[in-house]
Formats: sequence, C-alpha cells, structure tokens
Amino acid sequence: MPHLNTGPGEYDLTASALLLREIDGRLHLLVHRHRKLGLLMQPGGHVERTEDPWAAVAHELREESGYDLDQLLLLQPAHRIDHAPGIAVLPQPLCVDVHPIGDDHFHTDLLYGFVTTADPAGRPGEDESQELHWVPVDLLGTPEGPADLAPGLAEVARYASASMKASMLVTVTPPRANTFSVSTRWTSGSESQQPSSSTTSR
Repeated sequence: MPHLNTGPGEYDLTASALLLREIDGRLHLLVHRHRKLGLLMQPGGHVERTEDPWAAVAHELREESGYDLDQLLLLQPAHRIDHAPGIAVLPQPLCVDVHPIGDDHFHTDLLYGFVTTADPAGRPGEDESQELHWVPVDLLGTPEGPADLAPGLAEVARYASASMKASMLVTVTPPRANTFSVSTRWTSGSESQQPSSSTTSR
C-alpha cells in the first residue's frame, strides 16, 4: 500500500516477520527480495488505518510468504504480560527499529519472531516478490552469506537464535489475527478521565 504519511520527515508504522526454520540441522531465516528496494529482507509492510500491528503482520505474512498463522509458532519472552483488564495486549515484537525509506521518509517497524517446521500453505500474491530463500542464520553477516541483506536483519536473527537456545524466548501458539479489540468509553467532568466501561475480546 502507499505511504500514509507523505510529508517531509514523516514516519509510517510497519510490521514484519522474522521467520526461522531448522533445515538439515541448521537454523535458517526466510527472506524475499523486495521488488522496489532490491534487498533481501523479511516479509512485512504497512499497518493500515483499520488494523493493529498484529493483524498487519498476519496479512503481510500470508501475502508475501504464503504462510498462515496456524502454521507457525510465535517467539515471545519467557516472562511477559499476556493480558490486562481494559486493554488488548498484543504479542511482543523481537525488535522495534526505525529506518529510512528514500531521502526524507521513515518507517518504524515492529518485527515479530516466528518458528515453523512446514512449507507454506499458499504462495505469495501475484503482485508480491516471488523470490524467496531460506538462508542459514550462521552465515548472515559473513562473507559466505548474502551481501544484499537488509540492514540489521542479521543481528536480529542471531539474537533470536541465541535467545531460543538460552530459553529467553519461548514458542507459543499465535493468537488469531482478529483476536484483539478494545472499546473504551471515557467519562467527562470531575472523574479524572477514567474509563467507565471497557471490553476486551481474546
């Protein structure tokens, strides 16, 4: 989709997926070649105005890799908040980064971690890159690895790999993309703007 914020120096919110899979005893990272930037990078894209970041990463995964959430396990911290009254607690991303797109535009990206043992149920959309590769994580950032990898991706993949081995990150079943919704009605006057009612769907 086109940029939502198009003024000089403005930022758009994006969501992306670091997808790992063990192949022949080695951990691999899924990358695709971005059609505009030409870089090998993780699936991802803009968070649209009508969705939260978790819904965005689910639809970008499906469109750009062919994977559905029910084929994946989600990487999350071993100790985390998974629910709280009155708010929707989304899964935690592995990394939040800001990177330039063009000369005077930026993306704030929420990068979520996943693990799979299966081939994708579908295929990338017709308008998406058809060039996908599984790259060994231990080759990322080395002379034997791809030279055109997106900046920072090797470091995040190595962090995820090391954190899984140390049990700092654990795999959990991903929630559905439409799990999270919050409706809050605020009172006015002398009640300190506290929420008077809220519902959370899980």
